[in-house]
Amino acid sequence: MARGARQRLLGAAFSYIVGIGTRVVVQLATLPILFASWSAGRVGLWMILFAVPSYFAVTGQAFSGAGGTAALAAARDGRWSDARALFRASWLFGAGLAIATVAILVAGSALVPDARARDIGFVDSGELVASIAWLGLYVLALCQAALMLIPLRISGRYPLSNMALNIASLSEIAVLAVCVTMSDSLALLAAALAGVRLATAAVVTVLAWKFTPRLFAASTQSARIGLTTIVYPSLAFMLLPIVNALNLQGYTLVVGFFIGVEVVAGFVALRVIVRAIDLVTSVVFAIQFFEAGYLGDDKQAIQRRQLATMTVITLACLAMFSIALFGLGDWLMNLFTAGKSRFDAALAAIFLAAGSCRALATTPQSMVAAANAHGPLARLYLIASAAALALAAAAAALGAPLLAIAGILVPVEAAVTIYAFHTVLRQLDWRPHDFASALASRERWHDILLTMRFLGLRG
Repeated sequence: MARGARQRLLGAAFSYIVGIGTRVVVQLATLPILFASWSAGRVGLWMILFAVPSYFAVTGQAFSGAGGTAALAAARDGRWSDARALFRASWLFGAGLAIATVAILVAGSALVPDARARDIGFVDSGELVASIAWLGLYVLALCQAALMLIPLRISGRYPLSNMALNIASLSEIAVLAVCVTMSDSLALLAAALAGVRLATAAVVTVLAWKFTPRLFAASTQSARIGLTTIVYPSLAFMLLPIVNALNLQGYTLVVGFFIGVEVVAGFVALRVIVRAIDLVTSVVFAIQFFEAGYLGDDKQAIQRRQLATMTVITLACLAMFSIALFGLGDWLMNLFTAGKSRFDAALAAIFLAAGSCRALATTPQSMVAAANAHGPLARLYLIASAAALALAAAAAALGAPLLAIAGILVPVEAAVTIYAFHTVLRQLDWRPHDFASALASRERWHDILLTMRFLGLRG
């Protein structure tokens, strides 16, 4: 492996691992800081408000993903005019959709009368409008930072963007602590956090221009040409947060409404423990997705080896995780719930089955997405997940037990995994029989040793 590629890979791995640690710190610190200074009602209102950015910032992330893939391919082929058109299309339309969404939110909040705003928990309608407006700027800053990932991908510096976002997340904790101590104003807190993200977006934009100035040069080619290439895969990226919401919050609501809120805490705690798998696979997906654009002329051969090797490694890691889960399950549940919920081995097995399917699908999904060919896969995932949730709700209404309700998602994850492998094998022009044979070949063990040596697990 070339030195530059190794440094980029190590930098990416480090930034994503730091990102996991950052998310854990943020999740552990946020609520204690809020509750230390604010009432439960004020905290709840802020949590509802702050859910807005995570859903609407997906516009920039989606256009960054699809546009970055297409622009990187064009730049590596020397087609800089096409790369600029794709970048400008992603930038203009991704930011444009975000601006339109924010404008609608602010306009809608301005229509809320004072009395209704007070009933919700705001001081008055002015605080509501100001809070939404500042969070709107927060969303726009997130989109700008996401879209600047395109130039950084082309220059091979995308780990810098990850680290900037990690620093921003940690900075938000400090800003949060200061703001809630000074005041209980939601607008003040939203403004302060927006300031952090605007500063981060400015830094990432400067880095993007510094390392890839050629992409910012004037171009006579219409951005509309680039839009036709990226709009469909961008929309497909936008479907994935909806799928996550259905498969997480959806089942939580079903269990709470039909079985009882007292069951929800243990249900969610156990799911969080098992979904530790997803923290790791999110890193694996991101690295493989971004690195796919840097593969050379022998891309197909490399990706065949990559698919087989990562499948074997995933199976081995899942076996070790399963042993740890059932060996430490009681202790972990006691830790997470302060002894108020017990470890349910049958429910854990269901969550593990679904999580194993998602883990195995990580590599094929990253390869398909890196080719901007993930539209059918995302559509299948959304339709199957929505149908499964509706079936789960109907079964719960008829009195089905918790295990039956939770188990409905497993066939969905299995079907999506099978389809992902089918799609990527067709993309790589590889017969299923040959892929199965490659899993146990001597080359596979050689590749696993190379991977371990790269990660520093073997001298």
